[in-house]
Amino acid sequence: MIDKTLSYLDYLKLRDVILQFSSTPFCRDALGKLRPIDDIEEITRRHDRIEAVMDVIKWDGRVPFSDVPDITGVLARIAIRDSVLEPPEFLSLTDFLRVCEDVSGFLAKVFKRSAFTEELVAGIDRLPVLSRRIARSVNVEGYLEDSASYELSRIRADLFMNRERIKKQLERIMGREPMRPIIQDDYISLRNNRYVIPLKPNFNEAIQGIVHDYSHSLKTSFVEPVECVELNNSINILVNEEKEEEKKVLHELTGFARGFREALEGNVRCLAELDFFHAMALFCHEFRCVRPEVTPSGGLEVRKAVNPFIAMSRKKDAVPIDIAMKESEKVMIISGPNAGGKTAALKTIGLLSLMAKTGLFIPAAERPVIPLFSNVFALIGDEQDISLELSSFTAHMYAIKDLYLNARGDELVLIDEIGGNTEPQEASALAMGVIDAFVEKGCRVVVTTHLNLIKAYGYMKDYAMNVATSFDTTNMKPLYQLIYGTAGYSNAINVARKIDVPAVIIEKSYTYLNEQEFMLNDLITSLQEEKAKTVRERRELVKIKEEARDRLKVIREKKDEYLRKWEDKARERLLELEIEVDEIKKEVAKKERTSITRSKDKIRSLKQRLGGPAKEVREDIRIGDYVLVKTLGSRGYVVDIDKEGSVFEVAVGNVRTKLKRMFIEKTVEGPKRVSRDRSEIHVEKTEQRDLKIIGMRVEEALKTVDTFLDRAIVEGTSQVRIVHGVGTGRLMQAVRDRLAETPYVRTFHTDEQNAGVTIVEFA
Repeated sequence: MIDKTLSYLDYLKLRDVILQFSSTPFCRDALGKLRPIDDIEEITRRHDRIEAVMDVIKWDGRVPFSDVPDITGVLARIAIRDSVLEPPEFLSLTDFLRVCEDVSGFLAKVFKRSAFTEELVAGIDRLPVLSRRIARSVNVEGYLEDSASYELSRIRADLFMNRERIKKQLERIMGREPMRPIIQDDYISLRNNRYVIPLKPNFNEAIQGIVHDYSHSLKTSFVEPVECVELNNSINILVNEEKEEEKKVLHELTGFARGFREALEGNVRCLAELDFFHAMALFCHEFRCVRPEVTPSGGLEVRKAVNPFIAMSRKKDAVPIDIAMKESEKVMIISGPNAGGKTAALKTIGLLSLMAKTGLFIPAAERPVIPLFSNVFALIGDEQDISLELSSFTAHMYAIKDLYLNARGDELVLIDEIGGNTEPQEASALAMGVIDAFVEKGCRVVVTTHLNLIKAYGYMKDYAMNVATSFDTTNMKPLYQLIYGTAGYSNAINVARKIDVPAVIIEKSYTYLNEQEFMLNDLITSLQEEKAKTVRERRELVKIKEEARDRLKVIREKKDEYLRKWEDKARERLLELEIEVDEIKKEVAKKERTSITRSKDKIRSLKQRLGGPAKEVREDIRIGDYVLVKTLGSRGYVVDIDKEGSVFEVAVGNVRTKLKRMFIEKTVEGPKRVSRDRSEIHVEKTEQRDLKIIGMRVEEALKTVDTFLDRAIVEGTSQVRIVHGVGTGRLMQAVRDRLAETPYVRTFHTDEQNAGVTIVEFA
């Protein structure tokens, strides 16, 4: 059944077409045996290699295969021990190696390299040593060169000299005066490998010599003069020596070539594989084929598919068709008028499925999707066999039986004119039973039909669909296109009416259409109208969706444009802030030297606000003494002194801090609590205070922070919170840089509950 399917779907003809694109004798056998395969990995491998070669052809042209000799016979002879090749066979090897060099050099320079081309370049051995050895021994005319061996060169030199000597000797004999009348022709001849002179008949006795031959007319005798016998003998001896030396040379050269047999066989395999995919690539290029996506299962979708043979027959007039079959759709019913393209569509579906299953590209558009059917079975044409006394219907059913028995599931079954050879109602019932049986086995079924009941079946079954071949009723011509979701009409009576068949015939024809047929036609018509309405609504919905999608696209584009503008402005602002921060840092650096003076001024001011200057005491400071902390302007008392007496632990309110001697002054007065007078500052200990600087510029915020920290340390606050927000992070970083420079800040950290807040703890 498989072979019949290949024949029905023109697969065998396809192989012959691809074979015409081959260039070497090595791959023709492989192309001639080309068949569909079941290994999806091998299919992908073939697709990859075809694609690689198509890229080579696209960018660099065809691979330079030119006059590739078939050396398989030569390699077979080399494999035989003690066999000797003839000079023409060595010439074949030379020509083959030249092709190998051309192909290898071409592939090494291609624009788009691939794993396949790299593999070929690595696999082809140019064998320059063998090429040079053969070229030194065998000339282009197929003769051994004198340089093939020293002995051969010597023998041929001696032969040349002896032949020249005997020619001159014979010329002297022929030039003697007595010889002129009896010489038949003025030339030296060669008979029985001996140099002789032609004499007229009956004059053989005129000179001493040996007669070696006569002409056909017996008017000429060929005589070897006695004085030339010895020289002729020498020449014959040298000729035999030459032959023996040539045999020796050929034997040695064959042995030398035998050492390269595996490399030569490897080159043959590489060229054969390259030509195999090169032929496929040329075919794909010629028929504008694209790579299909072969899936283990799923739906079938091919856009603008063209049957190669329809393309060859109609050339530019070939009409592409769309093939679409979802995974849930198990049955496709193709109907329509005669000559409308039903069988052509059926064969196109089958052939393209076989091509994809073979690892070929297919003539279509975009990226076709074809499931890997385990088999493709086709039944097309009349199976009638007169010799077996089978009717068309019986033969048809025999074929369907064979198809069913061979089907294991997941096959593609193609049946042309199912149930078309018997009574319509019974044929319809039988055809629907056949379709159901194949579907239950797990097969995909595509059938062509004229029967209305089968068309109705396509509307009734969820897994089935109707496809109509389009027909121009005005011009009465098929359009060779497929219309999905509708059934086609046979249009037999309408066609008859269009060509002006007498009205009486048309009327009488209608009377023979039974009521059931009219009901079926009405049912199909109503179903098609409902389907058409649904299609129109779906198209309108799709149009609305597309319009909405376009509007959304415009909105997104405007949004992106706005964001780009905002980002540009933000970057400009950030750049300005960075410049401002740099200027502030420079200003701070310049003012570092005067910071101590400013601190002293601030301390004096705080002293005045807290009750005037303290009386300084020059005595040594001991534990319990009251001191003035210069950096803070606050009073405290000493609670501890280190062993060296250089570091003092001072309590200022509830805060303890360690200070060096230079930062404290002894005073006789302890810390004062200022009254709540309007003119005075009330110093009150608090545990926590907040400062909000969100929205401030960096310079303004830093001044505010400085003032805030000073007041907090004076008031004896142990911890404060600075609310700066997150934003770009510039303000937060500036605040934290200032906190790091402040001596009386013990530590600071981010609030765990709010990243826009920094908590400050004093020393």
